[in-house]
Amino acid sequence: MSRTRLTALTALGLMVVSVAVFVTRRETGGVDAGPVGASVWEVSISVRGELPPEKGAKKTPRLILNSPPDFRRQHVTDVSWKSDELTRPEGRAGARSPQEQSAWRARPGAHPEKGYRLTYTFQVVLGANYPSNAMARRTKQLDAPPPKTDAAGQPGKTLRSTPRVQSGRPEVEALAAEVGGTGGDHLEQYRQFHEYVAALPHLNTPGMTALDCLRDNGGDDVGKSRLLVALCRNRGIPARVVVGIVLNPNAPPVLHRWVEAWVKTERGGEQWVPACPTFGQFGAAKWPPNYLVMRLSDGNVASALAPPRVTLFARQLPTHPQDESRVQAFWRAVSLSSLPPAEQHLAKFLVLLPLATVVVSVFRVLIGTRTYGVFTPALLGLIFRDLRNLPWGLGIFTATVLVGWLFRKLLDRYHLLLIPRTAVMLTLIVLFLLLVLGATARAGVALTGYLALFPIIILTHMVERFWTLEAEDGVRSSFRALLGTVMVSIVVAVALSPEAVGRWVFRYPETLGVVLAVLLLLGRYTGYRLTELYRFQDVIEFKDEPPAAKAEAKALEANGKPAEPAAAPEAQKSMDIK
Repeated sequence: MSRTRLTALTALGLMVVSVAVFVTRRETGGVDAGPVGASVWEVSISVRGELPPEKGAKKTPRLILNSPPDFRRQHVTDVSWKSDELTRPEGRAGARSPQEQSAWRARPGAHPEKGYRLTYTFQVVLGANYPSNAMARRTKQLDAPPPKTDAAGQPGKTLRSTPRVQSGRPEVEALAAEVGGTGGDHLEQYRQFHEYVAALPHLNTPGMTALDCLRDNGGDDVGKSRLLVALCRNRGIPARVVVGIVLNPNAPPVLHRWVEAWVKTERGGEQWVPACPTFGQFGAAKWPPNYLVMRLSDGNVASALAPPRVTLFARQLPTHPQDESRVQAFWRAVSLSSLPPAEQHLAKFLVLLPLATVVVSVFRVLIGTRTYGVFTPALLGLIFRDLRNLPWGLGIFTATVLVGWLFRKLLDRYHLLLIPRTAVMLTLIVLFLLLVLGATARAGVALTGYLALFPIIILTHMVERFWTLEAEDGVRSSFRALLGTVMVSIVVAVALSPEAVGRWVFRYPETLGVVLAVLLLLGRYTGYRLTELYRFQDVIEFKDEPPAAKAEAKALEANGKPAEPAAAPEAQKSMDIK
């Protein structure tokens, strides 16, 4: 069997298998096969506000957004952000502690001081019946026993008095002694505190502290939760305010606060026990399944120097059947949606890389565009698939390669070894990027979102490739390859910029089988490239000439005379008439 036929059969087999898996997934309910739970929701958080300009500010103005943790029995998936005015560093380089927080800054060229909008959308399964191992690990981290003291010997976060939770004030201590007594079981004290605070009248007064709620003899969910936490901490019971969202199919979603205290339960073990002093729920056994945890500390979902305006939207999605079949359990186990949010974000980037290589292969094999390998334009296109970042990103890339090329020409005089020379190049490129960073910061443009992501190692490799190609084929060829790399990167960024592309491959990873089949077929292509039609135009025209003209041209070349182009038939007839 010939190699071409073997390649064609292999590609056909991959396509058939991919289509079969796709159809089977669709027909057996394997699409978005996440954990089975009580309810599935799509939640959108819209944040609006104004950020002061960075010029003249002591600290870089930023917006802090809290996302829900993927833990306990709430599974978060299909996370996306959208903003025309703000950007954030991606990957672990841009992560902050805790990992559910993200910092957003002004996008280069944008003016968030005139107003910004950030939309954060995600899907969540509440009451998941089969939590994943990643969810269990995160639960173990967030629900760990609270420390009684910190490194400085002061009370821990869940026991100390704060300006919002004044657990050390005499009024709070007197009330705690009156309601809960001076000793006894912490769980019983916690229950008595909860019953007392829940019985207080509801007052629609925003921003209340624990002391305000005590003095006004009532409060909203914020004030009541802080008062309950203050009473618990005064008696030595670790407690914390929980910020979340109440999801109801018959009402719009609302931000809500409740309390969790670390007490010994009837089963004998210590754990965080929830209590809602606003609606009266107490204990995990009867806890409502429509409470979505956003953060396990007192504070806002979104915070900035100027308090932003937060709007919530939610819609309930069809739930997975409780009695799932083995096939559905299999799809749930292999689905990328079962990964934690951080891993999902990485997976969405990885599944796009083969698609980017298809675009690069088409330009290399069918069109004949010269690039610096396959990985470089594919990665550049993926990094700048947000088209708002494309001009700045490619500008930094081109400038860095050209400046690195000049550095490389200077280093060539020293005749250094390969490894030290590459290390010197890396150092010089970093110095150049630091100069760019300082210059743009003085001009009021923040490029940290790009430089944090940008693969500096690939930039160093690009400079070496540029210099090697120049030494082998000349300056013109190296600049042509640089131009081709930039052009193909732009096409990759434009082709993969729609979120629907990444969402499709993320939901149906069997699409990569079709991608692999296309790449195999491209690997066996031996025809003309589009650029070769122009490059070898004379050869192609000579091949299409009649045999008599070819023989005459060969005879003239044998006699040392240049061959003249054959006259067109109409011109030949006019010459005969004359």
